[in-house]
Amino acid sequence: MPVNIRILDAANKHMQRLGFLKLLAHHAQRTETSNLAALANPLVDAAIKRVRMEPPYSAHVKDYVQHRLTGSVYTELRNSVLGKNPTQAALEMQDLYLSDPRMPSTTGKLNDASREKYPYLGTALGLIKPGTWSSMTRAMTLLALVPPEELSAFEKYSEQHNPLLLSREQAALMLYCLIDNDAEILFPLYDQLLKIGGSSFDGRIAGDLLPDIIRSVVNALSKTSLPVEDRDRLAHLEKVAGTIASYRDRNYSGTTAREVSIRVRLEPFCDVGLLTKTDRHRFVYQFTPALKKLMADWGSLENTDNFLQNHFFTTLSNSYNLVVTQASEEDAHSALQQAGIELSSAIGYSPIKDCALLAGIRLLFTQLKVLELGRSHQILLAWQKEAPSFVRFTVDRMGGLAYVKFLKTMAPLIHDKQ
Repeated sequence: MPVNIRILDAANKHMQRLGFLKLLAHHAQRTETSNLAALANPLVDAAIKRVRMEPPYSAHVKDYVQHRLTGSVYTELRNSVLGKNPTQAALEMQDLYLSDPRMPSTTGKLNDASREKYPYLGTALGLIKPGTWSSMTRAMTLLALVPPEELSAFEKYSEQHNPLLLSREQAALMLYCLIDNDAEILFPLYDQLLKIGGSSFDGRIAGDLLPDIIRSVVNALSKTSLPVEDRDRLAHLEKVAGTIASYRDRNYSGTTAREVSIRVRLEPFCDVGLLTKTDRHRFVYQFTPALKKLMADWGSLENTDNFLQNHFFTTLSNSYNLVVTQASEEDAHSALQQAGIELSSAIGYSPIKDCALLAGIRLLFTQLKVLELGRSHQILLAWQKEAPSFVRFTVDRMGGLAYVKFLKTMAPLIHDKQ
């Protein structure tokens, strides 16, 4: 069987805020094929769009300007906002959203360099197809959880609908994507950070752990049967580990390979509610009870597949202290069919995993019912046997079930009526 290497293909300090993925996914979905510039430019242009504001300025805007906009290029803006006689100022839209006191962190501002950096977070998390820069079904799954007001807020500033904030539904999907695509790094990283103890840790401490983690992963995977491209990828990771190690124990600078590589493994976890900061402007973090529950339920790196398939939504419910019940087959049928219709391609098929993810997320947060991915798969198999004229499957190149199609409206099954 092919080995699933769960390590981000790209890790960069530009990839801190997950909320920007909403607009990236939206633009990718609008065209079947694209290029990096066509995808990235609308995102960064929206982020840096200027919004004219009048005094008096809120305390959180002044705090943000004081701590985050410190370069000489901001001298005039700082005088307008922080001076004794405040005047009208034009702030970037992203600055207003990042300053929002509801945001768990104020870092992650995009700039011109982000045009060539941030979109790779979309490819690394399986939302964007590498090469064509077109939308994958996972992007459609995300957009199904994004209200239109949030997308509109990228065009016109809205104090009520900050698109950089993640709802519980959006955070659940993003957490799944992070684990599914970076588990080889994430599990040992957080396992070691928890064992270090203490009430907090900073980016330097976490970054210093990366070289040994990466080398351990490379050593383990090198003993397996891998295609040439995966072995080339491991060789590149080993070089990255060496570069990061050269900065170990050095003072923090914010721009070294250590900081660049660790930030995407920390800041997004603030967005999904697993890390907190006492100072939103600094790279110092505290564990939440939810993160500790996640790691306890995850158990081990070897348990990743089982965890994602059979315990992910149960863990989420425990993390949010939700009182839940198991979804019935009728609940599952309804949610899976609705998700399948929303995510279907032009020929009517939708990936089973995304269909199950969307159904599971909606059931958990709207009905307080748990439907794990593995159970969704079993229910779909049974459903197809009972109603082959309604539920159809296609398989992937390895012979596994990959896509589902619901052909037409049908009467409820007998057990659904009971």
